[in-house]
Parts: sequence; C-alpha cells; structure tokens
Amino acid sequence: MSIRGYPYPFVTGSPAYRSKVLVPSEEMDARNSREPDSHTNLISPSSYGGSTLPGSDPVMVTAAELGAPFLRLRGIGTAHLPPPGTSQHELIPFLTALLRESVPFIDSVAPKPSNRPQPITHPGTARSEWNPLKTKSSKVDDNGNTVVSLYERTLSAPELRAIERSAGLATSNTDDPETWACRRSVHRDANVPGDGSASWGEFVTCFKDKHVECEEAFTPSIVGTRVLRDYDAAGLLCDDEHGGRYGSFTMRVVEARHKIGIKPLLKDRVFTVLQVTCSLLPREAGGTAADCDEILVINIPVSDVENFTSTSASPIKGKSSNKEEDPFRKDAIKGSYVSVERIRKLPATENDSQAQIEWLMATASDAGGSLPGWVQTMAVPGQIAKDVTLFLGWVAKEREKKDGLVA
Repeated sequence: MSIRGYPYPFVTGSPAYRSKVLVPSEEMDARNSREPDSHTNLISPSSYGGSTLPGSDPVMVTAAELGAPFLRLRGIGTAHLPPPGTSQHELIPFLTALLRESVPFIDSVAPKPSNRPQPITHPGTARSEWNPLKTKSSKVDDNGNTVVSLYERTLSAPELRAIERSAGLATSNTDDPETWACRRSVHRDANVPGDGSASWGEFVTCFKDKHVECEEAFTPSIVGTRVLRDYDAAGLLCDDEHGGRYGSFTMRVVEARHKIGIKPLLKDRVFTVLQVTCSLLPREAGGTAADCDEILVINIPVSDVENFTSTSASPIKGKSSNKEEDPFRKDAIKGSYVSVERIRKLPATENDSQAQIEWLMATASDAGGSLPGWVQTMAVPGQIAKDVTLFLGWVAKEREKKDGLVA
C-alpha cells in the first residue's frame, strides 16, 4: 500500500517517514462524509491544532495505513510502529487514530453523560453488545470490600471481517471469534488505612505514570518486565472526534513474562505490547494534566519483536542473568493480549458527596500453546476481577513505605 509514491507501512526512520504531515483537503472531507467511522477517517491537522512541519511535503493518511484496527488480538507488526527517534509531531497521527478507536470502545461499557457514537462496521452486520456476567464482592482487608461487575462481549468472525473491510484491510479467513471480558468497579477516592480505598493520585501514579513498575509489583504472576522501546511523547496534545483533548502521554513497547501454572505442565508466557497512557485534559482554558479527572491505558499486541533491543529490564525471578541468554523468552510461549482501561473521577451526586473513582478494564487474550481457547475464555473474567483486590491490597501496604512507588 502506498500514498503518493511513499511506501506504507514505514519500516525505518528514513526521511520518507519523518516527512509525513497530515493536511485537510477536499478529498478528506468527501471521504469522511461517505464513511463516517473511526477506522476509515483520514487524520488531519485539525485534530491537533492544524499545524505542519516547516518545509515538509504534506501527505494524507488513513487510520488503516497506520495499522488500524488496533483493538484486535492479531495486533500490529513492528513495521507499523514509529521508528526510534521519531519526533513528537510525527507521533500525533498514530496516537490520534488509536484514540479514535479506543475511546468509543471503552465508553460503550459504561457511557458517560456525553455519550460518544460507536464506529460503524459494515452494513448488515449486527454489532455485538456487552453482556453482564456476574458481580463479585472481594474482601480487601478487615474493613474494606470491593464490588467488581463483570461483562463479556464476543465479536463474531463476520463482524471482525466487516471491521477489516471498513478499514481497507485484507480480510482474514479465520472463523474464530474474539471474546472480550470487562470489569467495572467503583472506589472511594481516599487513602485512609484499612478501608480498601485508593486515592486519585495513587491511581494516576500507578496506572499512568509508573504503569510498568507498579503492575509488576502488585501482580504475582509477572516474573519480569522490560521496555523494548520508549518514545518521547510527554508534551503532545491529541484531540478525539468529539471534543476531548488528551495529553501527558507515555508510549512504550513493553514485554512481560508471566508464570501461569506449575512447570513443566504449563510454560511461562511472554506478552509484548505497545502501551500508551494519557490524561483527558479539562475543557477549561489552561487545563493541564495535573487537573485531569480521567486517564486511559491502551495495550496493543506487537506481533514480531524478535530483533528488538531492550532499553531497561527488571530481574527475572529464578532466571539466570547471563547476557547470552534471553530470560524473557527462553523456554516460554508467546502470548497475546489487547486491552483498554479507563479510570475517571465520578461526579458527586445529591445522595453521595463522597468522591468516587470508576475503574474500567476490557481485554481479549490468547495465551497460546495447547491451552484450549474455551478454558481461557472461562478463566479470564475471574482473573481480571482478582486484579482489583491485588492492587488495592498492594497500594495499602505501599503507602507505609517511605520510598515506595506511591510515596
């Protein structure tokens, strides 16, 4: 696929990549009016202030040419990732396309008052819905409990192919559906010892600012993590299609090794994702990330990372530190997961003046290997519900440390 003679996807940090600047045009307006969905919309500079790079050769791109649809277990290849050293300005089209797909998807679980429309897939294809599974009440400590509501959504093979068609991608031949599980929980915005709560500041620190470090710390199954690529995205601003402006971005390619059972019956799994975190900025003029009341965490599977070089790593428990070995992948099976997480402050009500925080997380996963898919589908809802209890219990202990991650 190419645009005006320039190859897509980009595979190197060549000038051809860095010269791609997105501009509004009659063609873009015409196509958007014909195909008003987040997979096919052309990304324009109006999405991020209308500016272009001096001396650049403006070129339009679609979300599909950037790798979309992103929210699929097939993930994206390294050829669609911006190369190392990509300027902040050149990251904006990719991040904008990712937000346009992810925000309405997670909003569909628990819509906010300013409800956003869902992307259109294909005429005649029934759109799947989120179905409630059950509600779990888990004890956090002697005084606190947390209630976790669980949902499931299965995207059929025809629906997935319709999404691919709408994105201008070659359709897959698989008849396998993708099943998503989602959890929703509401927490008191407080850091009072022993009440099973977490403050807004603790959520922001643990899930936006220090996601990799904190997730490894409170998740027993993770035996090691490493950052394969780290992008400079902190100063970017990106707008979604419905007036929301996002900032305070982090963007990394992250790899984690999980222990999923007793060896040698079940081997460790290694998951590699492009992880993006950001804050929804206040609508008021001059609003900053420090004043935000909503954050997003998006994880997209990266399918081919064999030649990546690690920039940082945590020790692998029980593994050799011999540099000739790759402790993250040695004797492990490659897995895949995709997720979208939305954490936000809930508005106060007349009946409840206590500040509250809503925590949503939706995911689809494939652990690979010989583990049957139906077994994984049954297990995922319960596993993601446990993550809430793990985090709240961990953050309560972490507060007591002078040099802790949430200090």
